[in-house]
Amino acid sequence: MTVRDLVVDLCTEHLDALGGDPVSLQTLVQLLAACGVAEPSTRVAAAALRRSGWLSASRRGRETLLLPTALLRESVAARDERVQRRLDPWDGQWRMVVYSVPETDRAARERVRRGLARAGFGPLAPATWVSPHPSALDEVHAELAGERTSRLDLLTAHVADPRLSDGDLAARCWDLPRLAAAWSRVLDRLRTAAGTVPQGPAALALHLRLRAELRAVLAADPLLPAPLQPAGWPARDVRDAWADTGARLAAAAREHVADVLGVVLPRAAVA
Repeated sequence: MTVRDLVVDLCTEHLDALGGDPVSLQTLVQLLAACGVAEPSTRVAAAALRRSGWLSASRRGRETLLLPTALLRESVAARDERVQRRLDPWDGQWRMVVYSVPETDRAARERVRRGLARAGFGPLAPATWVSPHPSALDEVHAELAGERTSRLDLLTAHVADPRLSDGDLAARCWDLPRLAAAWSRVLDRLRTAAGTVPQGPAALALHLRLRAELRAVLAADPLLPAPLQPAGWPARDVRDAWADTGARLAAAAREHVADVLGVVLPRAAVA
């Protein structure tokens, strides 16, 4: 979790939902203070987001006003759409990438590996990565478009060895026990929060931090289709818990943000 992530989630989850009007930098500082973020850190994150085109700035007297841009919203929407695509039913086929990078270009090799991981691939062998997702080849082609590789083969395959199941193959490519433990920690946090949802600044802090924790685990998870998931896979319970507890936390957090902004929430939104 970074302060930049907190700013983006604050914008997309709360500020946009409350009308999307410009917000003063000082108000942003005040809201993120609830998460334990110091003023200099908020200012640095806001400046970085301005440079990347995710926030625009204007002046009102001596105040700096910040506004989320279309680029920020499009980037967040693209991230969410990528996750949604990986939740589609599995067609039973594996997508495979076989690549080669010159041994002398270690930096390029690391960039290729990171790009493959972002596209939902796991390493079957040092230069052979696989993914169960139908959209994975298109994603990795976009991820690696700027890389100079000696070899880049994009294939579709299936398991032919009767001694190897698709679940066994998934277990070779990803550290599923580590991912399960990470999901279980998020689930424990959600179950603890479900007892008594806090109000005011505490609600905002907990909502943003839980979103950040959930997204961090999600970024490392290939989102394996149900047939490839180990028994008792905790991500399913996390999804259900977030739909309930996350929604209640979001409502309490939004009420606090509305109070700080001086915005009157519709009765249905408060309920």
